Amino acid sequence: DVLRVKAEFPINLWPQAAQAYHHWIRKAIADNLPYDQFARELLTSSGSNFRVPQVNFYRALQSHQPESIAQVVALTFMGERTENWPTERLAGMSQFFSRVGYKPTGEWKEEIVLLDLDKAATEAAAKTLQTATFPDGAPAQLSPGQDPREAFADWLIAPKNPWFARNAVNRVWFWLFGRGIIHEPDDICPDNPPSNPELLAYLEQELT
Repeated sequence: DVLRVKAEFPINLWPQAAQAYHHWIRKAIADNLPYDQFARELLTSSGSNFRVPQVNFYRALQSHQPESIAQVVALTFMGERTENWPTERLAGMSQFFSRVGYKPTGEWKEEIVLLDLDKAATEAAAKTLQTATFPDGAPAQLSPGQDPREAFADWLIAPKNPWFARNAVNRVWFWLFGRGIIHEPDDICPDNPPSNPELLAYLEQELT
C-alpha cells in the first residue's frame, strides 16, 4: 500500500509493470537488501517500467508534477504530510524532482522514466534548480549535469538525517502492533510527539 503496487485505476501501472514492481520488492526483502539502498534505488533509478521495476515508484503517482512527487516522497520516506509545510519548504524540495521525465516507447504500455535532459538544458531550469533546498533548510549544491534525485537520496539516507530511520521503525511498529509510537505513522510532525520517545530513539539507533 505504501509503495502503491496495484495495476488498476487510478494508478494504472498496468499488470506487467505491477508484477515486475511486486517481484522486485519481494526479492529485495528476501535478499535482505538494506533499507537505505532500497530507498535509494527507488528514488534514483531510470529505465523501462517493464525492465527496471524500481522506476514504477514514479509511475505509480497520480500526478507527475515535481510538487506532487515531492509530496509522495515526503510521505513515503519521511512520514510527513507536506500540506502542513510552509510553501517555500515544499517548493525547495520539489526542485529535486523537476527533471524527472516520462517517455513512451513502441511497446504497448511501456514507458521510460528518465532524467529529462531537455528540461535540464534550459536556462530557466538551471536557475530554478539553484533554489533546491533540503527539507531541513540546507541549500543543495548541485552541478549542471548532476541528477538532483541522487543528491536528495544521499541526503535522505545519511545517518544523521532525523526523518528516515524514525519513519521506518515507526511504520514497522505500526504494522506489528496496530499503532505507531508516533500515531498516525504518516503524520510525523512537532505537533504529534511520540508516545515513548526513548523507545523510538533506541529503535532509530538500532536501524542506523
